Amino acid sequence: MANKKIAFIITKLELGGAQKSVLYSVKNINRPPFKTYLLCGKGGFLDKTAKKTIKAIFFIPDMVREISPVKDIKAFFQIRKRLKNIRPDIVHTNSSKAGILGRLAAASLIKRPKIVHTVHGFSFYEGQKTTQKYFYILAEKLLAGFTDRLVFVSREDMDNALRLKIAKASQCRLIRAGVEVKRRADFKDFDREAKLKELGLKPNARIILSTANLKPQKNPLDMIRAAAIVCRKEPRCVYLYTGTGPLKKAAAKLIARYKLKNNFKLLGHRKDIEQLLAVSELFSLSSLWEGLPMALAEALFMNVPAVCYDSGGVKEILKDGQNGFLIKRGDYKALAQGHIKALKRKDFSFKEEDLEDFDIKNMINRQRELYLNLGGRR
Repeated sequence: MANKKIAFIITKLELGGAQKSVLYSVKNINRPPFKTYLLCGKGGFLDKTAKKTIKAIFFIPDMVREISPVKDIKAFFQIRKRLKNIRPDIVHTNSSKAGILGRLAAASLIKRPKIVHTVHGFSFYEGQKTTQKYFYILAEKLLAGFTDRLVFVSREDMDNALRLKIAKASQCRLIRAGVEVKRRADFKDFDREAKLKELGLKPNARIILSTANLKPQKNPLDMIRAAAIVCRKEPRCVYLYTGTGPLKKAAAKLIARYKLKNNFKLLGHRKDIEQLLAVSELFSLSSLWEGLPMALAEALFMNVPAVCYDSGGVKEILKDGQNGFLIKRGDYKALAQGHIKALKRKDFSFKEEDLEDFDIKNMINRQRELYLNLGGRR
């Protein structure tokens, strides 16, 4: 019996949770009865990693994150041509642009594959301009008409999809985005002082880590505003912020304005997140919207308490008062007070049963089950 072909499509292999999740799926599902392929845009931070670990990877020259009518049309035909050659049984799209172009290209094939799309967080959220919000909702409804299964990483997004009639219940599946589990015990021989020295920090520094990109969604400027309040009360606090993005200059200016040069470090892309967690007392996110942030799951597996804005599926893993604190979205003053409160507290609890759903092995098993039950091309 021939293997069932699955073509994964993602806009760009940036350093983010969705991208790591897709790469792990492509690599680990690629065994009988499945054969996997990956289609993505060029220029992502993880391109080199992907080339080393994935044989059937195809870069789509004109697939970019930004809206570009000319490039988007070209990318549609480039994806369609590649899918026509692969002849997949299933096309599984991830991220907004790939979700649009990939689903349309797959649906246009004569021998149409089954189409799956993972929602890593909707583009609409509370507080957004009404016209913009309902444009995104309408677009999601139209695209759902081409989709056999919608996979959600957070229950809140799935509930919203059903409430807004974006999709039918029969289309929806909840499959958590998982992480490769690292435990605090794995770092018992880790040299904390050496790592702090490498980062240019003093041994008594109190580290608050934020693993996010410098994009409007992740809202890094609120983290800086919160840091300014916290560091006035506790000068030993140092915020480490990983990732890059369009708000890098604005973030640097705000850091200078609040005189946080020694207390807020923009680290750029990092490959040592587990080591950064190992030296951290606290993890924090100030996102305006989220699916379910894998970086938060990584922190909690490492027994690092978290203080985050209550956005998207954050509350499905961060239990207020148990393993951290949930803060009203957009209230950076409350975020700062949450940091101060959490740094004083020593009795946070990390229950195994609250985290087991976010083990990446569970994600792979559920994806394989989904693909087996979908059937083949129409």
